[in-house]
Amino acid sequence: MPTLANESTTVIGLGNEYLSDDGLGILAVRQVADRLKDSGIVFQELSVGGLELLDHLVGYKRCLIVDAIATGACSPGTIHRFVRNPGNEAVTISSSHQLDLTQVLTLGRLLGADVPEQVTVYGIEAGDITTFRSRPTTEIADSLPALVDAICAELVGNQPLPHLAADEWQVIETHEIH
Repeated sequence: MPTLANESTTVIGLGNEYLSDDGLGILAVRQVADRLKDSGIVFQELSVGGLELLDHLVGYKRCLIVDAIATGACSPGTIHRFVRNPGNEAVTISSSHQLDLTQVLTLGRLLGADVPEQVTVYGIEAGDITTFRSRPTTEIADSLPALVDAICAELVGNQPLPHLAADEWQVIETHEIH
């Protein structure tokens, strides 16, 4: 196995594994962790968002976040990737309960926290994030192996995915409904 980034990298799976597709982030991170065990990468399964996420980002140089997303622009199962390179953005905060990732990173930096230099977000377009069920829909389950492959390739560095300009979402695989 190639040499991987060590404990300076964290991979965070977000979601609720009991709400159908919302558990996608946790399922994906479990599979990535199983493939890359003994890599020194820190894997985290979380059901948090907003400002609560900051505590789990501090101290890492690199972070990958995996979550279900609902843009409504693509069919369920479509895999997205977003590369966030924090800068010196102005941040307007109306509520500490509704901070987005950019605001969390910027606030962390303003407070002097050691936040990641680069954050990459992977998501699969969700079909159902409200039904209490401990497994994802068929479209999400079918797309999960491709998502895990893409994350592992990025972490190992043997097939890094090209990205558009930082701070732009890109579709890396679409799921066609048959």
